[in-house]
Amino acid sequence: MAPYQSHGFIGQEIHTWIKATKQTHKALFELAEKINADCYKSLGNLTIDSGSLRQALISCLFARCLELFQAAYILVAHGMSPSSNIALRALLEAMFVLCATAKDDEALEAYVIDGERERLRVSRKLLADKGTTLSEDRLDVMRGIQAELDVKMKKQKKKKFWTEDFAKKAGLHSWYLTAYTKTSWAVHTTIRDIERYLVLDEKENLKSIRFIPTDQDAVDVLSAACNAMIISLGEFLSLFGVDTAVADAHDKKLERLMMIKAV
Repeated sequence: MAPYQSHGFIGQEIHTWIKATKQTHKALFELAEKINADCYKSLGNLTIDSGSLRQALISCLFARCLELFQAAYILVAHGMSPSSNIALRALLEAMFVLCATAKDDEALEAYVIDGERERLRVSRKLLADKGTTLSEDRLDVMRGIQAELDVKMKKQKKKKFWTEDFAKKAGLHSWYLTAYTKTSWAVHTTIRDIERYLVLDEKENLKSIRFIPTDQDAVDVLSAACNAMIISLGEFLSLFGVDTAVADAHDKKLERLMMIKAV
């Protein structure tokens, strides 16, 4: 193991690790790169109807999914297990919203309204901060935004959609109950999660704090990210009436690859 004590994941030594990790899991990394390339190609080949809220929204959500997919790829390659799980969780959440809003009008409306609710929540928080450094002019603008949103939200009868609601509308509730829930430990920094940094002696006394690259769950995270991106690609293409053959082909390749790894 190369020394990481001086610069950790941003030092020069990490490049050796990345190269070795990509070689160890070569087929999976290569598949991820092909999925990424086809997603870019699909995004570039489609014409978005500027008058369609759904097409514009789904295209933006697809771009977000792709960015988070790339983040998961990079973090897995670097051996950053908690961070890669966080990126995966964010990708899954974006996938739920994309798939739900692509096919369900209620989910689409709820997503837009929830955006306004979030603006109102943030404006209230900022205005409640007694130690704010914002100028009085900026605060006046924030008060105007809050007043406008207060009126708008009082007229709304729609319930707030939570992540699980979007997952259900997307037909992906099993993903919410499994992969999404499983990554909670990384996001919320649980006590069991941070134990990984402890180095104990034979008597279980604390010797030091250490964090180094690991590929402990590299396959799980990257394969789940690939799967999520394939699902998102298929939904994206379907919305635009495009053949989903490229997504179906990647799905079959991933399934075969994971069957081989399971043997």
